[in-house]
Amino acid sequence: MVEGSMTSDSLTAPIDWVRYWEDSYDARSKIMFRDYELDDWNERAEDYSESRRTNNYEFGESVYSTLALHGIVSPHSRVLEVGAGPGTFVIPFARKVDHVTAVEPAEGMRRMISQNALEAGVSNYDIIPKIWQDINIENFRERYDLTITSTVIWMFRDIMTQISRMEEATQGYCCVVGGVGTGQTFEAELWKKIMGNTPYPQYPEYPLIYNLLYTCGRIPHVRLINYTSKRTPENMLRMYRVFYSIYTEVTPEVEEIIREALYSDSGEEPCVRKYRSAVVWWNPAVRRKELKGIA
Repeated sequence: MVEGSMTSDSLTAPIDWVRYWEDSYDARSKIMFRDYELDDWNERAEDYSESRRTNNYEFGESVYSTLALHGIVSPHSRVLEVGAGPGTFVIPFARKVDHVTAVEPAEGMRRMISQNALEAGVSNYDIIPKIWQDINIENFRERYDLTITSTVIWMFRDIMTQISRMEEATQGYCCVVGGVGTGQTFEAELWKKIMGNTPYPQYPEYPLIYNLLYTCGRIPHVRLINYTSKRTPENMLRMYRVFYSIYTEVTPEVEEIIREALYSDSGEEPCVRKYRSAVVWWNPAVRRKELKGIA
């Protein structure tokens, strides 16, 4: 047998998905120039809001419609959104449910929630200005019918600990909305121009989040949604400036590379991207029979 080749045991050995998640997190951290800070999310509030508002909150509306179709949310639901950003789910959900609570630490994002809610004519929401990890879950135990999150999950190295805390806050369901690869090459090509041979950072979402949940005894349900994101060239530049500042010094030369790439892609028109996400939900009270009682 050739040294290093796979054995039958290695082919059938179960994958440690929690370890896989942690390894992805650690690999990303190793190539970081600096860590994310709240000021980064303040800086990104406007561009992120523009993206989420595309087609009258198409992303959030699609998630709501998916959950409503399967009886997960109703007009009587009380919803907790973890890492709400500019109102990703706050606005589209508040139009249709009893109440939404947003956990959002960044002042810029909270300002966008308030502004977007005012424009949408919704007031049945409140905001908790903290990071999720600092929330005392005892104060929220079983207060909600649905706990939901999306982009913020990749910031949790201890992913199952934070998911378990989400579960404690609900008497109904939990939902994680994770991105699905669409094969777009713009990001990888721009990264290569700026970062050379440095490996592109991985932000694993779906199907990894499904595998994590299933391995840990949950019974997740999944539906895929398609949606569009639209941003002005200025907001795209702002987004990339923040993103690349995490991994390198954003010099005038780097900024010019970004500008040229954006102009080549969209000219002076808004930058339009087509995305796909997985809406993954489960009932925390239900476990796979063969793993009854697993944490």
